[in-house]
Amino acid sequence: MRLGSLLALAAVVLCAGALGDATLRYSLTIGTVYAVAVLGNNAINGTLGEINLAAGAYMAVGAYTMAWGLNNGWSLLASLALVILTAVVVGALIAVPTIRLTGIFTALATFTLAFAIPDLAISLQSITGGEAGTGVPPVSVGGTLLDGSSQAMLITVCALFVVLAIVNLLLFSRGTGATLLLVGEATPAAQVFGMHIRLAKITVWTWATVLGALAGAAYGLTVGFLNPTIFVVFLSISLLVAGLVGGARSVTGAWLGGLLVGTLPPNIQSLVPASSTGIVFGAVLLVALLAGHGGLGSVIDRCLGVLLVRVQRRRS
Repeated sequence: MRLGSLLALAAVVLCAGALGDATLRYSLTIGTVYAVAVLGNNAINGTLGEINLAAGAYMAVGAYTMAWGLNNGWSLLASLALVILTAVVVGALIAVPTIRLTGIFTALATFTLAFAIPDLAISLQSITGGEAGTGVPPVSVGGTLLDGSSQAMLITVCALFVVLAIVNLLLFSRGTGATLLLVGEATPAAQVFGMHIRLAKITVWTWATVLGALAGAAYGLTVGFLNPTIFVVFLSISLLVAGLVGGARSVTGAWLGGLLVGTLPPNIQSLVPASSTGIVFGAVLLVALLAGHGGLGSVIDRCLGVLLVRVQRRRS
């Protein structure tokens, strides 16, 4: 059911990108990139029950690492490998002290990290370009240039999200997922059963960092230029809200949440006055939050389940 709704949404996004203009394709690409980061955020929120406000910081790590690799003559694959390796190291280093905290203290710790990222990017001028920013060289795959508003870029990020979402389903929907849920929801019981709680938590936080870094790498390739003002605290808060709207335990919901945050604001500006865009966007998010505890993803899954049941009844 979850895989079916995921593939159905992928088809809708790709069709909309093919039929729409360059502005719509670009916003769909950005929304899908955000969805990758939301997927990592949901791994923490949905399994461990913790609030992570550092998703934007993880994106910054991936974006600047990708830019550094490409600017120094590395290939796309080599730069991606560097992004993943850097994310694993950074994620593990952040996870070791963070897993000692719970609740609001985890949120404050990750908020501090997100708040410090712009200043850190400015201080690391040799890597990030400082306040002036740094460009991300364009890359080609199979002779096709991956431009932010091209259909090729949209297909690439959609394929990236689908692959990572399937991996996420395999990790968190079977025995491993049950173990992580037990660690997050009943830590004392997990200790009684002899589970490696610290290792499980470090693994989840590191996986979330890898997903955020991959989202940042894709973001850099899409926009072609990076500066510290992109990765502010508001980005991390938006990604957290996107996860809550879509559903913390739904991969389809993560994509829907990312699309809402990345696609809706630039497109409603052509429909309502600029002074009203924030009000309209907030109202849409509020309605989406009222969809239920499981978010929009659970609504899609339920509707698809009802449709399949009706089809089977008609066949029988």
